[in-house]
Amino acid sequence: MNLRNIPSVNKILINKKITNLRINKVILKDIINKDLADLRKNAHKKNNVISEKQIIDNIVQNVETLKNLKFNKVINGTGVLLHTNLGRSPISKKAIKNIETLVTDYSDLELNISNKKRNKRTERISNLLTILTGAESGTVVNNNAMALLCSLAPLGKNKEILISRSESVEIGGGFRIPEIIELSGLTIKDVGTTNKTYISDYEKNINANTAAILKVHKSNYKIKGFTEEVSMRELSKIGNKANIPIIHDLGSGALINTSQFGLPEEKTVSESVKEGATITLFSGDKLLGGPQAGIIVGEKKYIEKINNFPLSRAARIDKLNLSILHQTLLYYISGEYEEEIPFWSMLRKTQKELFERAKFIEKKINGNFFKSSKNIKSTIGGGTFPDTYIDSAGIVLNNKKIIREIESFLLEQEIPIIGRIEKDILIFDLRTIIEDNDEYFIEKINMFFKK
Repeated sequence: MNLRNIPSVNKILINKKITNLRINKVILKDIINKDLADLRKNAHKKNNVISEKQIIDNIVQNVETLKNLKFNKVINGTGVLLHTNLGRSPISKKAIKNIETLVTDYSDLELNISNKKRNKRTERISNLLTILTGAESGTVVNNNAMALLCSLAPLGKNKEILISRSESVEIGGGFRIPEIIELSGLTIKDVGTTNKTYISDYEKNINANTAAILKVHKSNYKIKGFTEEVSMRELSKIGNKANIPIIHDLGSGALINTSQFGLPEEKTVSESVKEGATITLFSGDKLLGGPQAGIIVGEKKYIEKINNFPLSRAARIDKLNLSILHQTLLYYISGEYEEEIPFWSMLRKTQKELFERAKFIEKKINGNFFKSSKNIKSTIGGGTFPDTYIDSAGIVLNNKKIIREIESFLLEQEIPIIGRIEKDILIFDLRTIIEDNDEYFIEKINMFFKK
């Protein structure tokens, strides 16, 4: 392409297609300059002939691509309730509606109206957390990895923290407990072995430089067989004797007994507090069913240290997530969590209920390709309850010839529909497809077969 044939920026800017674009003019100029620079760079290549119209069309396409870089709703048919790639726990629609005026207008985020004085934005959350967990106090930061960092950092630089070798884990996304400890300024002191840790392993490693004992819940893996670990009650006794805090990272952090939903019994936050943890921390967007948050409960003097530490200010939760968390906790206070929190609402659905729904959907789908099935298992996900599978039901496609084609078609829709493939069977688990989406799901599958 001849460099002389490349139009100027000013000429492009007055083109009608360009003037019709709704975009910041400075950003538009940057896009045009970048496109023209690429053209000049490749002008010497053979057969690199491009018209002015094509140049304009490419710029328009680049602008539209930029404007469409957004997060999209998806329909989750994978059967993974806390799917990390799909945003983990959905938020209650009622909760969002209740907080709408709080986030679209001004609010008393850090103001006590009654005494006209400034207060901490986490004060109301702290009150709810003490009621729900039995802890003396509570606070919240933007995620649980940061909650751990904010709990460790105030303990002092270059001091030691004891942790069982079996609990020096990677918690997902490449974040490793030893690295978080290093960031806090503390030195990690591994005790015990990978499969066995005894009380004596902690006791013999405590010295004048020991800042705390850290216990980390092995959320996403299990050690089976020849094993031994020290309970929270036993660690609490060690901590009291040595006058050092016990920090318990519960990871997912359930506020209720999970066995009532057919899951293995998970230690609750209140049990951790009752058994003597000085500080207990957990996530907001896993078993709690709320927004991303790192929740910290425990003894008041340690919570105050965390709140007053500069790092906590840098990691503070924003007003939107704080408001959603507040509303989510209120559902536990009122006892409405099963109905109002989508995670628990999806989990409590019986296989029979889901299969009836699957049979109804099957009748609405054209052709004989998709069938209702009870041979489906859901999982919790989010690094929670490994090896736990829940009987479910859904719609399956057992036709190797079109599996990949229909999978791609459904992913390309305005609202992508995501399933999973197992043994050449395309599965859509209805446990994780929110019922409001059934009509759209049926419509898009029928659209595929009408092509």
